[in-house]
Amino acid sequence: MPTAVSAPPLLEVAGLTKAYARNPVLRNLDLEFRAGRVYGLLGENGAGKSTFANILAGLTHADSGRIVIDGERKHFRAPKDALEQGIAIITQEQSLALDRSAAENVFFGQLDSRLGFVKQRALRERFDALRDEIGFTELRAGAMVRGLSQAKRQQVEIMRALARQARVIIMDEPTAILSIAETRQLLGLIRKLAADGRLVLLISHFLEDVLLIADEVVVLRDGAVTFAGPTEGQTPRSLTEHMVGRAIEFEHRQPATLPDGAPTRLEVNDLTRADGIGPVSFQVRAGEIVGMAGLVGAGRSEVARAIFGLDPITGGQIVVDGFELSRPSPRAAIRAGLALVSEDRKQDGLSLVHSVRDNSSLVVRRAFARLGFRAVRPEKAAVGQQTGRMAVKARSIEQSVWQLSGGNQQKVLFTKWVMSQPKVLIVDEPTRGVDVGAKAQIYEIIQSLAAEGIAVVVISSEIEEVMGLSHRLLVMRRGQVVREFKWGEASRAEVIAAAFGDYDQKEAGDGGK
Repeated sequence: MPTAVSAPPLLEVAGLTKAYARNPVLRNLDLEFRAGRVYGLLGENGAGKSTFANILAGLTHADSGRIVIDGERKHFRAPKDALEQGIAIITQEQSLALDRSAAENVFFGQLDSRLGFVKQRALRERFDALRDEIGFTELRAGAMVRGLSQAKRQQVEIMRALARQARVIIMDEPTAILSIAETRQLLGLIRKLAADGRLVLLISHFLEDVLLIADEVVVLRDGAVTFAGPTEGQTPRSLTEHMVGRAIEFEHRQPATLPDGAPTRLEVNDLTRADGIGPVSFQVRAGEIVGMAGLVGAGRSEVARAIFGLDPITGGQIVVDGFELSRPSPRAAIRAGLALVSEDRKQDGLSLVHSVRDNSSLVVRRAFARLGFRAVRPEKAAVGQQTGRMAVKARSIEQSVWQLSGGNQQKVLFTKWVMSQPKVLIVDEPTRGVDVGAKAQIYEIIQSLAAEGIAVVVISSEIEEVMGLSHRLLVMRRGQVVREFKWGEASRAEVIAAAFGDYDQKEAGDGGK
């Protein structure tokens, strides 16, 4: 019996090309993929990864080239054609019916019914059997998707792909929204899927995940393949060089020393919320970067939203540069000098259909008003200066934000808040969904803003990120700060142990107060 490597390919592409508005996105791709293996698909944002995946899934069409499955050329006019050939895609933009149950989403199009009514018992039994086989034990058949977390919704998407007997499963950034434990579970499932004979194509910015579970790696740069081969022997540094054409230094340098007498810009005293968050207390000085680590659900984003006035607090005190926010609200926070780069830039931070200029000047629009009219020339000059500083790559500041890569969208979001000249900047998941090149640039932006005297709070699920950037690192668990580390004091294992509660309570100190 042939091995997976010597077996004929399940999926082949030859001469695959694609261009948008005469801009080439894919350039003559020739690739082979075999069943029973995991392939990591890597590249910077804009390298062509998602376009390639969408072509395989029938979501868009190639300009030329061919797709071959089991030795036969195939033409996909729509996603249903790809599904009939056993190709399923799980994208970052989930495509679930929010007002239907998990089970109904999983077996959509396969529902048994009588007189127009779904046979709920049979549906639950099918759902439970598939769920238990995969190991998503906390997912309930009758749970409405609208009420599920992003991680649980992703599990529904995976179950739906398996329910359709998919032989090729494409996963686009599947671990970006997951906790450490959920990521481990998913990576284990991916290996199991491959062991069962499926082909898994994993698109990810998390190089460690790819190196851990992928058998082979395909790297794209500017729509062309720069590397395709076994994962064995590759490192984060070598993969980065294939992606960007140069080495990127991942090691963080020690943050700049704070000057003596640096004033306190943000003071949070015994903050509490009705959902059990708190009491939380900490301070951030001018020029200081304070990181917040913890598991998903630990309360980090909830604290940020409460400080900015997006969610109500039940007690405590928020002081910005000596001014107390007696009634926290976004408007009061902005007036006091607070800025929040939110976790979900597409939902909360940017208007994707509007231009780079419109998004960048949104918070300070009144500064460019003259006698009730918008002063376009000074606005363009200011936005152009700041987007240049943030290294935003766009055709012009009039380009729609949805046309930009994830990394450039994130930099536009930074531009929007930097234009308000904040005293305190809270950044929630600053590099989620961005490539390695943009990630390094965002680190430089954060450090440069701190060097100007802005107090910065960085929330991130990437432990190395907050460990490397922060003067001090606060670890949250169950809504409270349970541990504080200065730069260079803690190992990754110690931070994880604190997040899970596996540490000596006597060493916890005052919890960052």
